[in-house]
Amino acid sequence: MIAALKAEVLKVLTIRSTYFIIGIALAIEIFVTFYISGWQTDQVALHQPDMLANGIAQTVHALSLLTALIGLFLVTHEFRYNTVAYSLTLSNNRSKVLAAKIIVVSVVAIILTLLIATLSPLLSLLGIHANHLHLVTQSMPYKNLLWRCLFYGWGYSMAGLVIAALVRNQIGALVTLFIVPGTIEGLLMLWLKHHVVYLPFSALNVVIGHGQGVYPNAITPFHAALVFGGWLIGGSIIAWVLFIRRDAN
Repeated sequence: MIAALKAEVLKVLTIRSTYFIIGIALAIEIFVTFYISGWQTDQVALHQPDMLANGIAQTVHALSLLTALIGLFLVTHEFRYNTVAYSLTLSNNRSKVLAAKIIVVSVVAIILTLLIATLSPLLSLLGIHANHLHLVTQSMPYKNLLWRCLFYGWGYSMAGLVIAALVRNQIGALVTLFIVPGTIEGLLMLWLKHHVVYLPFSALNVVIGHGQGVYPNAITPFHAALVFGGWLIGGSIIAWVLFIRRDAN
């Protein structure tokens, strides 16, 4: 298991897309939080005591898709370049290989989510002060915000990993990750109405607070986390069965 973990860490650190994604995410965050939410913010926002807290949640919500791509590429690159056989022969159990990927992607997702969430208020404040604006005293529900942001960032990355393990094809996995959360579940909302919150990505949006204003009868963030967890467990079981049974090629 240790060998499998080291191999997955090495892959994450040597894949160029990892650094490209992190660079894009940080560039977007700097522009949005420093310039738009900081320098260019209006007087109405400056008088809202939850401005920074809402900014953290919105930033994590916007950038978690990018962090999910790291886990997706970790799996699909191996199938795309036909190097997965080396990963499987490194361990005497395919389950260990998949478990190593889950652990490494989880750690990366948590670290990046913490970085994004920490930089958001700091950059906003820097932009506000750089433009000589004044922000009212802020209310920051640290514990509630922390678990919701971490769960959202981790959950999105796990969803990307599961989709990659199920689809295996890189283009197919990317299309699925980009289309299902917005387009597919958005169309299903026309039929399911407020019950759409029981779909995986809609439930995940409620966790971060993004769905509360859209779904009038939305469930609580905690219950939404349980709903998404159920979907994730089910998808992970299917992905695990297919991973240990399908050919490496």
